[in-house]
Amino acid sequence: MKIIKILVVIVALFLFSCGGGGGGSSSVTPISVSNVNFSTDSGTNVISESNPPRSVVFSFNVDTQAPSYSVDLYLSRNNSVDNNTDVYRFYSTNLTNRRGATEIVLDNESVGFDNLMNYYGGKFYVKVRVSTSSSSAWAVSDEPLILKKLWTFAVYMDADNSLNGDDNTNILEMESIGSSKDVNVVVEDDNYTSAYRYFIKKCDVDELESLGEPDMASVATLEDFGRWIKDNFPADHYFIVIWDHGLGFESTKSLNRDLLLDETNNDIMSVPAFASTMDNISYILGKKIDILGIDACLMNMVEVAYQIRNSTNVLVGSENSEPDFGWPYHRILKYLVDNPKSQLQQISSEVVKDYVNFVNLVENNSSLTLSFCSSVKNFRNPLVKPTQSAIDLLKIDNLTASVNELAKSLLKNWNNRIIVTTVNSVLDNVQRFKVSDDDYSYADLGDLVKLIYQNDNMTSDIKQAALSVLDNLTNTVIANGYSGFDNGTVNGLTIWLPNDRTIFDNNISHYEQLDFAENTKWDEFLDNLTQ
Repeated sequence: MKIIKILVVIVALFLFSCGGGGGGSSSVTPISVSNVNFSTDSGTNVISESNPPRSVVFSFNVDTQAPSYSVDLYLSRNNSVDNNTDVYRFYSTNLTNRRGATEIVLDNESVGFDNLMNYYGGKFYVKVRVSTSSSSAWAVSDEPLILKKLWTFAVYMDADNSLNGDDNTNILEMESIGSSKDVNVVVEDDNYTSAYRYFIKKCDVDELESLGEPDMASVATLEDFGRWIKDNFPADHYFIVIWDHGLGFESTKSLNRDLLLDETNNDIMSVPAFASTMDNISYILGKKIDILGIDACLMNMVEVAYQIRNSTNVLVGSENSEPDFGWPYHRILKYLVDNPKSQLQQISSEVVKDYVNFVNLVENNSSLTLSFCSSVKNFRNPLVKPTQSAIDLLKIDNLTASVNELAKSLLKNWNNRIIVTTVNSVLDNVQRFKVSDDDYSYADLGDLVKLIYQNDNMTSDIKQAALSVLDNLTNTVIANGYSGFDNGTVNGLTIWLPNDRTIFDNNISHYEQLDFAENTKWDEFLDNLTQ
């Protein structure tokens, strides 16, 4: 009898919960959402910050018997309905007596549209969540929605060498500013063990992708970085920074200071290969790189600037070595985020000023401690004098042509013993920068031609050619900053000027791979000079 009573109770409870026997209704109303799409009046999936559409239409199908439900629209980096952990809600509403095909229209006067445009940018999928008090359902768009900003500030950080750790400091500096409605800040960072791609937000970082352990000195890796920028963070303007050790054109694995030195893969990248990759990235972007920053030592040479002339509008870098802490990204991004509509010349000039001022600040304080969000970083005495310049690469052809004329004039007069003696005396006094322990073969181009022009022993054609170089250099350098050098000795670009035959012989085959050597007589002049 006990068993029968228990069964009767169970059956009764089941009927009651299902609404049986009493004519009640279910407490859970099924709901589903599907076919998520969006469209703009411009007919593209790209919403541009500089030219926003008048409206965006989000459409989807809802299947439910519920008389009313809520709708939330989200942006997500992933397109899986099973992964809704990284969603950002930009619009929410309640709908009554609506089912089947449904549309939500956001015009550019709506709060939802403003939220959409002010999110931190890039490629997203649109996710829709429909909910009643008892159930909910998700669906995601097949196509991505692209939020195109005015700027993408992208840093290619190769810390797979002795700079490992300094990358973290610079990323913290970037975090202190973060991306904005006008500026994407993104990073590809490789240390000794692994590489990641990040989207930098205010006091936060989104890890977007793990890359394993790539060869950062590989042309394919760098080119893929450019493709990733274009596909995921398109912008009207691109500021790309190459972050690493640098050594001008004298690349060598024996020194721990080279352009894109990847120690894990025992690889480096030559200047011609770098320039060719920048050409490919420019093609991928569909335009020239607006500003190319090289946060590395000794890279602002006329030879390097000429090599990348076809891919880039403005080059920013240093004639001299740089401290390990590199650029002050917190200051540079502060200006860009606050002034995204500034001209390239103004933005690049601010980089020059911010870098020199910050290095001086650290030097004057011996050891400087700064707080970035919740982290504190100490900056050691840089032990190097700062130089930084911004170069207008639209004018680098004229400068190179004038250097060629100077080389030809010097060669024409090289049988004159007075000229040879005078040139050698100039070489002893020109401002030089240390390449390695016994190598000071990078000379300031402006100081060199000033000394030639001012020397009364020079022929009139040599003096006139030197003056032409100086005029073109002045027109090519947008901004020039330095500290700790005599006034006028640092002018924005160096040139290879070895006065030692061994240095010449060790590097001439590599130098001859440069466009500058191919298109000028400078290497022939150096051959005579070092005899």
